[in-house]
Amino acid sequence: MNILGRIKRIPGGLLIVPMMLAAVINTVFPSFFQIGDPTTALFTSKGTMVLIGMILLVSGTQLNLSQLLVTLKRAGVLCASRIIISVLFGWAFVHFFGISGVGGVSAVAFIAVLTSCNPGLYLALMNTYGDDVDRAAFGILNLIAVPVIPVMILNSASGVGIDLLSVLATLVPFLIGILLGNLDANIQKMFAPGTLILLPFLGTSFGSNIDLRIAFQSSLSGLLVTVLFMLICMLPLIGVDRTILKRPGYAAAATCSVAGLSMVVPSMAAEFNPAYAPYVDVAIAQIAFAVILTSLTVPYIVKRLAGAGVKGSITAIKSSD
Repeated sequence: MNILGRIKRIPGGLLIVPMMLAAVINTVFPSFFQIGDPTTALFTSKGTMVLIGMILLVSGTQLNLSQLLVTLKRAGVLCASRIIISVLFGWAFVHFFGISGVGGVSAVAFIAVLTSCNPGLYLALMNTYGDDVDRAAFGILNLIAVPVIPVMILNSASGVGIDLLSVLATLVPFLIGILLGNLDANIQKMFAPGTLILLPFLGTSFGSNIDLRIAFQSSLSGLLVTVLFMLICMLPLIGVDRTILKRPGYAAAATCSVAGLSMVVPSMAAEFNPAYAPYVDVAIAQIAFAVILTSLTVPYIVKRLAGAGVKGSITAIKSSD
């Protein structure tokens, strides 16, 4: 039985499949995961922040600082554009609709999706369609993919302010990982599969708090937040890539996939500000929907843009001849 192989064929399957299985169990048998420790500590929200800290540390070990200067010109423009778009539209969303949001989409779900970036999918696509500089941008993308960014935007937009100590507490595991991974390549190699190992546990901890009846009610709002993400984030970034960087736009599109790690944002936001707590379960369901949908659509968009870029280059060469 090639269970793992089948799960990996599903976009985000290592997190999504355990999450959905746990959600089914929690919906049918709500008290199953509450039988006591260590089961409760391992498979419920009691262990979520521990798992998040471990994933941040592991992700940090994979960031190669020697690649940063080479890619700042190209990747830096895209990353800065992502942050500017996220801050401006995040603040506007909270200003006009409040933290409860609109159309069933809360501020925590909207900002979590808007700021999300899946460096793993980006790297996989750039290995096929990109060049060395595109692939090196993976390191910079990891810097903007950490969940602390949407939490900072949420807190500042809602007038709570930024708890610098909480931000530091979130960054410390990531910074320790960066230090260890760059001091010793063997440490980087050892931790390389770490995220894949931890994702199923994180997915289970999310799913054990999801009632599928609520998640089903969130399907339309999940589609809405994904469409908003594509319109507000992807289209402007492709424009920046084409007009400022004079590139075909496929690298910009590849940065616009929602990562499974973004499902930690609602829980983190609720830890910092209890006002977000009522929206956590629905937001996680909406983000999960966005993870699956963007994982399916973004590779197709990148392929089309990369193909158009190649055709454009050939046409330009023929014209010059």
